[in-house]
Amino acid sequence: MNWKKCIIVCINLCCLAFPYNIIGCAGGDADPYDYYQSFFDNRLSNQKGFEPFYYTNVQFLYQEEEPVNTAKATAAEWAPYAGNSFTAEAAYDFVVKFGRKDLSSLYFHLEKNQPLQVPDSVLNNGMTKYFQQSKDLEALGYLLFAKQVEPYVTGSWSAWEPIQRDTATMGKLLRNGQQLYAVAKKDFVKTRLNYQVLRLAHYSGRYAECVDWYNKQAKNGPVGLIQQLSISLYAGALNKLDRKPEAAYIFSQLFAGSEVKRISNYMSFDWSVKRFDEKNRQACLKFCLTDAERANLLGLFALGSNVNELKTLQQIRQLSPKSPLLEILLIREMNKLEEFYYEPASKFNKGNKEFISENYTTYRPNDSSFQAYAREAKDFARFCEEGANAGSSPDKALYGIAAAHTHLITGNYDACRQWLDNTKKMNPSPRIQDQWALTNLLLTINSAKTFNPAFEVQLYPSLQWLEKKAATDREYAKFYRRLFSDIIAGRYSTKDPLGKAKYLLSLGTASWINRTYNQGGWGYYSDVLGMIRTELSAEEVQALIKLMESNNLNTFEEYLVRHNTFTENDVNDVAGTTLLREFNWTAAEKWLSKVSSFYYKNETYLFYLAANPFADLVLDIHAPTPQDTQKFNKLSFARKMQQLEKELAAATDVQEQARLNYEIAKGLYHMSYWGNSWMLTQYGWSSMDGLRPDNELKPGEKEYYGVYKAKAHYIKAFNLSTDKNFKARALFMVAKCEQKQHIVPTYKAFPDYNDHEKAMAAYVKAGMVNKDRFTMLARQYNTTPFYKEAYNTCSYLEDFVKKLK
Repeated sequence: MNWKKCIIVCINLCCLAFPYNIIGCAGGDADPYDYYQSFFDNRLSNQKGFEPFYYTNVQFLYQEEEPVNTAKATAAEWAPYAGNSFTAEAAYDFVVKFGRKDLSSLYFHLEKNQPLQVPDSVLNNGMTKYFQQSKDLEALGYLLFAKQVEPYVTGSWSAWEPIQRDTATMGKLLRNGQQLYAVAKKDFVKTRLNYQVLRLAHYSGRYAECVDWYNKQAKNGPVGLIQQLSISLYAGALNKLDRKPEAAYIFSQLFAGSEVKRISNYMSFDWSVKRFDEKNRQACLKFCLTDAERANLLGLFALGSNVNELKTLQQIRQLSPKSPLLEILLIREMNKLEEFYYEPASKFNKGNKEFISENYTTYRPNDSSFQAYAREAKDFARFCEEGANAGSSPDKALYGIAAAHTHLITGNYDACRQWLDNTKKMNPSPRIQDQWALTNLLLTINSAKTFNPAFEVQLYPSLQWLEKKAATDREYAKFYRRLFSDIIAGRYSTKDPLGKAKYLLSLGTASWINRTYNQGGWGYYSDVLGMIRTELSAEEVQALIKLMESNNLNTFEEYLVRHNTFTENDVNDVAGTTLLREFNWTAAEKWLSKVSSFYYKNETYLFYLAANPFADLVLDIHAPTPQDTQKFNKLSFARKMQQLEKELAAATDVQEQARLNYEIAKGLYHMSYWGNSWMLTQYGWSSMDGLRPDNELKPGEKEYYGVYKAKAHYIKAFNLSTDKNFKARALFMVAKCEQKQHIVPTYKAFPDYNDHEKAMAAYVKAGMVNKDRFTMLARQYNTTPFYKEAYNTCSYLEDFVKKLK
């Protein structure tokens, strides 16, 4: 075989592994904040500092930034120490920002009356003035020591190497810190020296020494932020000494007690436990002294869990009904129900037997995990009802709205209505009032027996409220988008053209909302225009256009039409294109003539419609050829095909009939998958495609891949012509058309890998050779100029003829 020729022969079969899309693409990892169908706000609790621990099953933390800046918090404690003679901002600048050199200059100025050589920013700082007036060398000496310690405990870090620490120098500094502690007089300074000693011991790997120093010197330090940080270092050393349950207990209490270092304490807890091991939970619980401590510990186990934790929530409420963690865990559990039950159930209710989520999890109705969440949903509703009725619950309205929302997602609409009414009487916060309105809106839509124009008008004011929320609140922007994409769109029947039009408009509105109000998010992708371009019949597209161009729309319909991601140019182009697929040139011209002349001047169309669809080519090729002397867009092509068919109908000369049949066949062939002008009827091309069984084909695809009508015209041209060279051309094209009419093997038809490979090999072979046509061409037309051209150009024909001889 001539391998150089094989590279481009008859749409190069070697590139089957390299599909490419021309218009529209999507992909990538799931958006951790927008990957499942949620309508329950994760910010409903009044408890602060827990934002990093909101639910997401895509990444470890919902947010990675600590709720409180530790450096600012520790620096701020210096202001009360100094009688609030300077601000917290001045303390932060002095303690954190100013260099050790400047603090050293101030120290020796105060101790030895040396000249004070510092920048104006240091000189004018309120904390500097405090030291100048108080001569508090003990405190200032501590800060000099802390500045000296800092680079050693933070270490030298790079993305490629572990942290490097100078443990020998750290040991010397540790002894120095212990000496300073021994002579210090003020508890405020001593507490901080303890902290620096513990840091040096911990980060230099002296874990036993860290534990020993804490127990002997730091354990009974005054309550405060620095003491909490010291306890955290002690717990970290316990972890390193394999006393993990005790460490986990301490980290859980630190986490619950303060917002400072909350992420750090949470991560340290996570490293100390086996989260889903019940025996490990019990081992940690042994260290707890009170029910509140047990609730805190169990809360941290549940806080990082992506499985059903209702039992844990029940335990926590029994131990400590007012635990701040309980509200956060309640909302997390609701969000898990939405992900693992509500979204899959909504797909199954629409007839889907399987659902693959945005984070690539596969769900089936009979899966034990799905069934377990279905049961938990009912138990969770009861849990929320009990919380709403209990006098010990700090926020009954949160439990009430959670109960209502749970009944909504399980389809118990009467109970949902009852709990919405109950919640309204519980003095809900503004956020819960908004959630009430959203849940109520969902109930109104889901419980409506019909979704007719009258109901659309009734619904519209609520949508206006939701849009106002979406404009200023990104979470509500996602709720608003999901309302259209997951709820409203699904209420329209896609079996009739008008219903399908509204279904698509709803999806287009969802895309518009996402683009307008959820900028930067990547969790939603819906190629609505792609659906319109590939899945609609001409009748359905025209129904869509009729609705979009109507002057008699209700307020809801008008909103759909005006707030969308596709335009009248888009749908007029699709209408014309679907009619091109049906070879209805006259009707196609009507719609294509409505498309702006600028529409086809973008780069995609200019490039892929640069070929001449009436070129006479031996090879199927998308690259430019010398025959590309005339360019066509969709409209001019439709007019050209109309003209050719009219000329054929009027022709009386047999040879002219043969020529016109051949010209029409070329146009039909080149507008197919195999031709140089496939973009006349499609919007994307992939080398993985080919003819599939009828029940798997979209409108127009049978001709697009199978070129049946092109073949019929080539046969007519062959039969009518008396010119032997012309007949050879027509016969060769008949052979090519027949080669395209083999069904591509799929794994569905051949689930066994080896069987599929065999079927694929047979398919490829059939696509290379047409035994009957090639034999006829080689034996009856081997003296024609075209035969010589084809033999020297098409390596498949060349190989066949060599074997034939």
